[in-house]
Amino acid sequence: MSPVSLSDSQSDSSAVRSRLILGVDGGGSKTTAVVASLDETGFMQILGRGKGGPSNLRLAGKEQSLASLDTALDEALLEANVPGQSLDYAVLALAGSGSPDVQRDVSSWANERKLASQFEIVPDVNPVLASGTDNGRGVALIVGTGSVAVGVDYDGNSVTKGGWGHWFGDKGSGFYLGYKALAAVAEASDEIGPQTILSELVLQALGVKDHRGILKEVSDSGDERRKVAALAPIVLRAAAANDGVAQRIVNGAIEEAVKLVAAVTKTLTFKSPFALALAGGVACRNQYFRDGLIIELNKLRTPPGAITVVDEPVLGCLTIARQKLTGAGATNKAGSG
Repeated sequence: MSPVSLSDSQSDSSAVRSRLILGVDGGGSKTTAVVASLDETGFMQILGRGKGGPSNLRLAGKEQSLASLDTALDEALLEANVPGQSLDYAVLALAGSGSPDVQRDVSSWANERKLASQFEIVPDVNPVLASGTDNGRGVALIVGTGSVAVGVDYDGNSVTKGGWGHWFGDKGSGFYLGYKALAAVAEASDEIGPQTILSELVLQALGVKDHRGILKEVSDSGDERRKVAALAPIVLRAAAANDGVAQRIVNGAIEEAVKLVAAVTKTLTFKSPFALALAGGVACRNQYFRDGLIIELNKLRTPPGAITVVDEPVLGCLTIARQKLTGAGATNKAGSG
């Protein structure tokens, strides 16, 4: 999306003073906001951070998502000691933001808040590419609550695979892991599938005493997708402990994630090994999953070259904002406040 301008021009002083920029990374489970200052040399200094709930409007709904954005933004502005102040540039990387109605709703929210002199709403993979590849050329694979892979080749061609949502997509994701675990527990309870330590672990995690209570606990949660995806760490822990059922589930998830990358590289022709940026809680925060994923990725007909783990995609939003304001490359350094 092209930057949206809230004013015809900025004051001449904006060229010499430290400008304020904002990055927001919003997905199906959480929202992160970071406010930073940007001086005339292009040096970034992080001033404040904030967190909120889910902000994928297509899944969490408009009311919940905008409330999450408010919470994360207000917290970041307060920590930066600039509450209520309009910013110079904001980049909002939100899952599901490709939809015109999402763009409209978030733009209206930003305008009502007088968020920034300029802002843009981009897909959540854009800052991952900005942080983990050279000039945004390569493949970004996000495996978190959901799953999606996006590639941009050196001619600027782009393609997206996955990102369909949990009803008929999100293969290999945290939701996928949780869903498969619940199915395995149900089959073990009915004695039509193998026994697994997941049965006890799931009961503990959900706080129920018997397997029949799982259905009510999940369906009454108000957000079944997040509730199911929250079981992913349990599945990964059981797999690392050599539970056969859990290992098969995790191996299946890795296979699905690799398929997304393979589909991207099949569509886009990379003349050399491509840069791969990994993001999302499942891919970034679990060594067992990531090790298995990298092994399988290296078996592809076109394997990745450099693999970068992007722990904080929101910093890629700041990189994009800095580039738009100064034209600086991604190699400029940033400092933490």
